[in-house]
Amino acid sequence: MKPTSRWARPWTGMLALTIALAMIGAACAEDEELRDVNLALSTTSGFGYGYWIAVGLGYYEDEGLNVSLQGTGGSSDVAQILAANNAEAGMGVPGAMLPAIEAGAGLYPFFTYAYGEVFDVVVPAGSSINNIAGLAGLKIGISELAGGEVPLVRALLVEAGLDPDNDVEIIEVGTNAPSVKASLDDGRIDAYSSAKSDIASMNAAGLDTVSIAPASLNTLPAEGLLAAEDFKDDDELLIGLGRATAKGQLVAYTNIDGAVCVLKELIPEEFTDDAEGRAGLAAVIEITTAPQEGGDYVFGFLDAAGWNTYVNIFIQGGVISQQIDMGDYVIDDLLDDINDFDQQAIIDEANDLDTDC
Repeated sequence: MKPTSRWARPWTGMLALTIALAMIGAACAEDEELRDVNLALSTTSGFGYGYWIAVGLGYYEDEGLNVSLQGTGGSSDVAQILAANNAEAGMGVPGAMLPAIEAGAGLYPFFTYAYGEVFDVVVPAGSSINNIAGLAGLKIGISELAGGEVPLVRALLVEAGLDPDNDVEIIEVGTNAPSVKASLDDGRIDAYSSAKSDIASMNAAGLDTVSIAPASLNTLPAEGLLAAEDFKDDDELLIGLGRATAKGQLVAYTNIDGAVCVLKELIPEEFTDDAEGRAGLAAVIEITTAPQEGGDYVFGFLDAAGWNTYVNIFIQGGVISQQIDMGDYVIDDLLDDINDFDQQAIIDEANDLDTDC
């Protein structure tokens, strides 16, 4: 989520990104009323489309914020940045945030961005393996040994009654579609785990896989924004960050072609192969689409129960060793204010975006 896969790796296209952010920063600097805010991201890829679109279309500025998106090597880096209060807020997954909280960091979830697990475990279409328990004695490929999928894979194996260190072999194979396909075809690995957006891009490039992960993972608050200790009570800041990000997400829900054109300006390296980039974005939108109520989206929904489910999962997986009551950390009383905007106005704006890119 890092997640340290293709969409959460260290910087790529750094020069282009630096220039883009510098231009944005220069424009914002002209308005002295804006509050400078650092927002740490676990990825600089299309997975963070909501944040990038909010920057590109000026939604953070509308909230009085000059947001600098701070790219990192993954969610673990974000956790360290927040623990040191070197950013007001950051994006990350429970697999990295919970160990930091257990170690004493004050990290406070306040906005859910992905409404279902961002990682997956897949096997080739037609495989006889249809659940995690079926991986006993087999080899599982991952994006990298430090990847954000590893804690989840280990937890799922333990939940299925398997020892991650003895009953399976976990092998780093990267996120290059031909390499992953070759590893599956020649039997070097029997299953593969990485970010869903990575896997969608690989399937668009010719990989044919099916998921064997438990369906229950699809309802958890798998990725979102957390506030650092010094900013957990700054309601105005947290509401502004959440509301602007929600608008960015709504743009992509409404007009994916227009969203692609905005993203190509800010993270062009993610669309070097247009078909793969779009497939990855479509997969991300699927797992980051907010629930609806009365015809409107309800952005950012989270509760302590969902986070406590992850606590139990990662205790089983040996990622953390003790219970954490996430009711002491989750900030769930800002959602009405975060959702207090005219969704139809954003939809209209999204439909007016240029799609010729």
